[in-house]
Amino acid sequence: MDLFDHVFTLFMILFPALFTLFIRRRDADTEMQARNRRLTGILWLATAATVLLYLLLARWYPAVSFFMWMAFFPLWFLLAMPMIQTRDPGWRPLQRDNQRSASLVRRDVLPIPLRIGWIMITVLWSLLLCVAILGLVLEVSRPVMWWLLVFNLAAGFELWILHWGMHRSLIEPEAASPGESASLRDEREAFHRFKLYGWFWLATLAMLIFSLPPLLLIWYGNQALTGAIAIGAGGGMLAGIGGGVFGTIASIRRARINRLSLETSSPE
Repeated sequence: MDLFDHVFTLFMILFPALFTLFIRRRDADTEMQARNRRLTGILWLATAATVLLYLLLARWYPAVSFFMWMAFFPLWFLLAMPMIQTRDPGWRPLQRDNQRSASLVRRDVLPIPLRIGWIMITVLWSLLLCVAILGLVLEVSRPVMWWLLVFNLAAGFELWILHWGMHRSLIEPEAASPGESASLRDEREAFHRFKLYGWFWLATLAMLIFSLPPLLLIWYGNQALTGAIAIGAGGGMLAGIGGGVFGTIASIRRARINRLSLETSSPE
């Protein structure tokens, strides 16, 4: 394993616990504080145990140890998020009021420039997929074409996940209440634009990353196979990091909106 693999894996394992250090205590409830202390201890013990397991695997089974970065998901969703919710009410799902207002505008309809951008990304992916399939049919450098097909299928799966995630995030419930402030409405609109363009730029990054290896294979054949695989693997990590940064910023902004809603919305 090289230095980047070690740094990347350790960063992913440590990130949930380190992130919680930047969340201020905003709930004075005694029960919540006690639960927060309990979850904090469990989170840091689980993080320390995961790091220890990773170091042991890196010493004896380095090929397996790299996949320890996936421990991020249970550490984040099962431990860090519940702990953060006990610390800051803004991170909790808002209680629904009996009286609500709603916008009649569809939130999942993309502006025309973004629609064109998604179409261009899809067309590029389709062209590269056609090249791979045509090469296999014509038996043109078959090993290279098989790798070309693998990269394109990976890109297609990534784009589908991003498009699905964008759609789900754009239609997520917004706990709007009658009489909410203009600043809160502005925050909601800004957050909506952030999600629109954030998902698009993630898809663009993913397509650029997964398009470069196929283009290298098309132009240079088997000579570029090793480099194409390295670029695909490294680019996949880069796309994952980009997605993580986007998701973290989105979570912070959503918590801020929830906090504003709790502070400024008029009572029923």
